[in-house]
Amino acid sequence: MTSFTEVVSVLDFQGSDTEKIQKAIQFASLKENPSTVYVPKGDYVITSTILLREGVHLTFAYDARFVVYGNQDVVHIERNTSITGAYIAIDDSNFNKNVLVFNGKNKYYNSWHRSTFKHINIVNWAGNHNGKGIYMYSGGIGHEISFLQFDDIKLVGLHTAMELRVTKPSSGYSWINANSFNNVTIDDCVRGIWMNSAKTIPNEASGNNFTNLQIQLSPSTQSAIRVTGEFNAFDGVLWDDHLVQNPSALLHLTVNSQATVFRIRGNYRVLDDGTRNNY
Repeated sequence: MTSFTEVVSVLDFQGSDTEKIQKAIQFASLKENPSTVYVPKGDYVITSTILLREGVHLTFAYDARFVVYGNQDVVHIERNTSITGAYIAIDDSNFNKNVLVFNGKNKYYNSWHRSTFKHINIVNWAGNHNGKGIYMYSGGIGHEISFLQFDDIKLVGLHTAMELRVTKPSSGYSWINANSFNNVTIDDCVRGIWMNSAKTIPNEASGNNFTNLQIQLSPSTQSAIRVTGEFNAFDGVLWDDHLVQNPSALLHLTVNSQATVFRIRGNYRVLDDGTRNNY
């Protein structure tokens, strides 16, 4: 396996399903080996956290699935990686962790990196609305998550579909800025997009762009979109607010929001505690 045109199959390795996948990723991360890991059709039982190493592209067959048991994060993602075609199902009522985890300590900041995540389904089958689908966290000195591209993402039955959290570092700045999320469907989640940051530096989540959002509410939904940071933009449709107990809390432009562009269609009210927001 020396040609860049070749791929590594997880079935080329021994052990449990989780071990096979991690061994394939580790092999592909070595410079002299192919950088694409292929998950053939079938269900793969995931019982511990997988580390997607820098420079590796993880791609799934159309009928391949990760089925998660236990209470641990599913995939920790380093910079300059990509995932295509993933189907990740939570089938354990004890699960209350994160599915795809991006930690700003990895410093995802170069726009020329191939940091693309597309055609991904994350579904909680367990029926308890637990877990976070996409979790981004930045909180250390110079920690940053920027210029990541997401396309065709479906998040179903979770507590929080997507969380962007930036905490104040001991000194300097931390960011979750300039990320793009296109064609995102959020269905039957307690929280849809949940942002938690300051309005601006030293800990900001700003300039993130959400386009072609489809947010399907359910009786379990408490919040559709909560905004912090500045210059974030949202465009999409909110469905069936009559299913929600408190529709006035669905869309919240917090006191830490500024210059948000908000183009969400549907029957709803916006709670705007921020400044210079446009909706």
